Amino acid sequence: MKRKVKLVIADIDNTLVNKNKQMMPLTKQMLIKLHNDGVLLGIASGRPCGEHLYSRYKGWELDFQFDVIIGMNGGQLWDGIDNRLDEYYPLKKEYIKEIIEFMNPTGINSYVYRGDSTLCRWYDERMKASSLRNFEPMVIAEKDSDMWEKDNNKLLFRCKDEDEAAIGIAMAAKHPSPNYQYFTTTPILIEFQDPRVNKGVALEAFCQRHNISLDDVIAFGDAQNDAEMIKLAGLGVCMLNGDDQVKAVSDVISDYDCDNDGAGHYIQDHIY
Repeated sequence: MKRKVKLVIADIDNTLVNKNKQMMPLTKQMLIKLHNDGVLLGIASGRPCGEHLYSRYKGWELDFQFDVIIGMNGGQLWDGIDNRLDEYYPLKKEYIKEIIEFMNPTGINSYVYRGDSTLCRWYDERMKASSLRNFEPMVIAEKDSDMWEKDNNKLLFRCKDEDEAAIGIAMAAKHPSPNYQYFTTTPILIEFQDPRVNKGVALEAFCQRHNISLDDVIAFGDAQNDAEMIKLAGLGVCMLNGDDQVKAVSDVISDYDCDNDGAGHYIQDHIY
């Protein structure tokens, strides 16, 4: 091994898997090699910690569970070593109400995660596609106040296209607040969370608990919600297909994109 590595953690979509949500063969091979060499492995997602994430290793036909799973962009941390789930800085219900109300003129559908299901304001083709793609039941709110019934890790707006997303982003920019932040993780998805939340917060908490130096961590990602994790890690790798802003804060950029086994090639060529 060319450098000391104790933990490798990666975003999932367009990083660890290709744009068709499939893990490429070399990436799988390298994860198995890292695991067999005693390196801890983790995945970091914007989705909630639940069966959808806990069972990912089975879908990828790995015979081991990940050591750490970061959910909700860092709002949740599942520690596989201690078998515990921690949550950080949920978005307060009054802020969820405030955001939905100022975003109302855009006509963009909003939703929150409730356990292993999704609560949305109305059902449309985009929500249907997401439900089928991610095997998540979709629940329609009986009234708007159901959306802000309780604090939640985040609030999301799924746009029909990039033009609608531009409208949503412009509206969000008109309502700055110290109580929440907004960002995009795909061209048509706008997310709001407590400004203290990011994947780096959960990563740092896990490393501190298990006496792992961040210098010995390698993090892979592609989108804005990966930036803090990438900056915090001893080596932060942005995928070739990644966001330009993320590339700017990364230590290196992969030689290949996610559709061409980018993570696998980087581990093989630069770690081993």
